[in-house]
Amino acid sequence: MKHFLLAIAACLALCATAQEANVYASGLKATQVEGNKYNISFVLNAPATAVDLLIGEQTFNLGAGVKGVNNVEVTLDGVTGENLNWSLKATGEPNTSDVPIKVEDKSTNENLDFYYARSIAIDNDVESPYFGRIYVAESGHGASSRTSNGLYVFNAAFEDFTEQGAVPYAGNAGFEASSASPQRVFVAKDALYLCDWSDSHPGVWKANPADLTQDFTPIFGGENYNGTGLLVNRAGGDSIAIAGSIVSIWVEGEGENTVLYTFDEDYVGPAGFTKTLLQYNIGNAENPWVQAPSAVVFDNTEHLEQNGSTMIIPDATGWWISQYRWTEAAELPALIHFNTSTNAVDFNSATANPDGLLVGNSQIGGLAINEEGTLLAIANNDGIKVFEMGETSDGAPLLTPKYAFLHGMANNRVWSLAFDVAGNLYQANDMNAGLAIFAMPTDDNSYTTPAPVDQTITVASYIPSVFGDVTGDDSVDISDDNAVINVMLGKGTVPEITADVNGDGIVDIFDVNMVINAMLGME
Repeated sequence: MKHFLLAIAACLALCATAQEANVYASGLKATQVEGNKYNISFVLNAPATAVDLLIGEQTFNLGAGVKGVNNVEVTLDGVTGENLNWSLKATGEPNTSDVPIKVEDKSTNENLDFYYARSIAIDNDVESPYFGRIYVAESGHGASSRTSNGLYVFNAAFEDFTEQGAVPYAGNAGFEASSASPQRVFVAKDALYLCDWSDSHPGVWKANPADLTQDFTPIFGGENYNGTGLLVNRAGGDSIAIAGSIVSIWVEGEGENTVLYTFDEDYVGPAGFTKTLLQYNIGNAENPWVQAPSAVVFDNTEHLEQNGSTMIIPDATGWWISQYRWTEAAELPALIHFNTSTNAVDFNSATANPDGLLVGNSQIGGLAINEEGTLLAIANNDGIKVFEMGETSDGAPLLTPKYAFLHGMANNRVWSLAFDVAGNLYQANDMNAGLAIFAMPTDDNSYTTPAPVDQTITVASYIPSVFGDVTGDDSVDISDDNAVINVMLGKGTVPEITADVNGDGIVDIFDVNMVINAMLGME
């Protein structure tokens, strides 16, 4: 416990020196200006002291970057080739505090002002076209500026880039004026998923991140049994339990291989208890699921899970499962790990530490694991505890205390936590407390983001010294015209970027005319 660092009172407020979040770039885009000159566009979640473009073996310094959208023109001297991959390395000042520091909340950014934020999720998939986007589920509109229940989306700088304002995306899902509708949002490979924990409107919905104005697709069919939250299928005379009110979800795979996991408040597992972890092999979800679950992953045999406020996160051997506890005990812990190979609980936070309770209490089940799988954060009374993740000599999970700090929010009800790729921790509270962002301490505040696969860079093998010289022989004649025509016919021997004489991104008759004009001395 000697390494369990306790935050001082300064953590209750934003750092006086205006410490920034750990920086990374998202939304990378390259647009050719002309020749080997490109405009590089990107979003920074925090100011950067330096941004470097890495392409091939070369590095081009783009200067310092501001939080939000950046556009920088760069001349790629010495770079040649077609469809070249590139990346951006963003670097900021080291965050050398002994504890995570709050860098932003609703007092500094009105976009973090939520009344009943039940979930915050971040697209951390660098291969996703939506990498860096932040999603927030509001489920109890009230004193904040948010007008009704639904989904809100921001870029990595927490800017309202879709200009939705106070109006949520709800996809005609029928979310109710309830403090659990919707409950969680999850970022999958090819879609977003939202669950509902209310008894009157249980279920899961699928949304398209490319266009959140589209209708959300319901995953489950059936009818709500007497308004209890349990969805059943009574077709054919039998009553098949499908799913219940769902407090937490996880999705793996994509397309026809999509698998949905839910933590269900109402479905009764084989052990005779509710609070079960269920699996649904939903695939493309072309039709509502009206069957029993594909599998009961965790049936709560020991009845360790009794409070519905829960988050689930998988790892290599099983599932971490949190729950709201004012004071945890061995028979009702704040955090467990269920090993799917042994079908047994191999970690209990109330018994894992011989010197006392490891978590103590969990407000109100908020849980997150960083992208590297090295840190686990769980909400604590008025604060957050962060642990280093490891394993014991017999392979069981091991949590070693690393940080404990006060979050300084208006209340201690932390429904959701999330890490971004740069090591910042995001917190969602209810009762008008809003959201907050904490920067994890690091001496190396830098992150390298690869550009999306559709944002390659092409630079001609030479920059012609004579306008219209497509073939590179330092003269303009009929061979240059023929070279452009051959590219148009798909038989080109020169790169398209070279044949694009007027630099409009298209090789067409206008480029042929440009070469002819150059031959006639008219260009």
